[in-house]
Formats: sequence, C-alpha cells, structure tokens
Amino acid sequence: MPTTTRTAALPLVSMLSRLEAAYLAEFDHRLRTSEFCSLSLAHSRNVLRHLGDGPQRASNLVELSGVTKQAISQQIVQLERVGLVRTEPDPADQRARLVVLTERGGRAMELVRKTFRDIEEDWGRHLGDGELAALRDRLGALLERTTSDTELEPEC
Repeated sequence: MPTTTRTAALPLVSMLSRLEAAYLAEFDHRLRTSEFCSLSLAHSRNVLRHLGDGPQRASNLVELSGVTKQAISQQIVQLERVGLVRTEPDPADQRARLVVLTERGGRAMELVRKTFRDIEEDWGRHLGDGELAALRDRLGALLERTTSDTELEPEC
C-alpha cells in the first residue's frame, strides 16, 4: 500500500513516533475494555513479563526493566491492589521480598500477549500479504545496524 502525499512528506522519526503512539493507544483501548481495565503497558512491560518464569525480587525487576526503583515499587503496589501480583518473603533472604504472579496475573499476562498478537495481525491485514513480514524484517535490520553502530562508537 503506497504512502499518500500527506504522509510521504513526514520525517521518518515523526512517522515512527506516530505509529508507536497509535499502537499504544490501540493497546490501551483493548485493555480498557477487558476485565483488566486497570492494567497498563508499563505494568506489563516492567513487571508482569518478567514474572512469567517465576517470582522476582523488586531489585531484579528494576534491573530487567531499566526503570527506577520508585517506578517499580509504585507499579508493584498498583498490581498488588488489583490482585495481579502478591509479595512474599524471599526464602533465601528473609529481609528481601519476592514479587509473585497470581493466577489472575497470569491471565492478565496472557491477555497482554494476545493483544500484541491481535494488533499485529490487524496491521498485517491492513498492509496486505507479506508486507508486515517485510516491515518487521526491514525494521529489525535497521535496529540491528543502529544498535551495533552505537556500540562501536569511540568514547569522547
């Protein structure tokens, strides 16, 4: 599907930013209309996805997500309040606490995964056969190139 005159003139960074915003808005809309209406992308990105393999200390979640300790603490409290996680003492160190996914939290995590798949499938139907795969391939190649280029830059 070719770009229109209106979108062809946009800088790439603007197009990428607008697409990300549209994707996130669609994600939020779908969650708001589900049984997990209080769940946000930040919750799923920073906490839930890291609990799929088992309980984690909050300090591990900070490292894994790359956000502040304060942000993770707030998200854990919010998720605990709605019954998606619980905290319990770490058997290896009674001073530490583990964040544990509840059964309801597991269902929420599955919904998040399904929502990502569904949005991508919708975009694929809009783009046409093979175009989404080509887009993913090209974006992946750019991402790998830009990531490796920035890793190779000499320090100032």
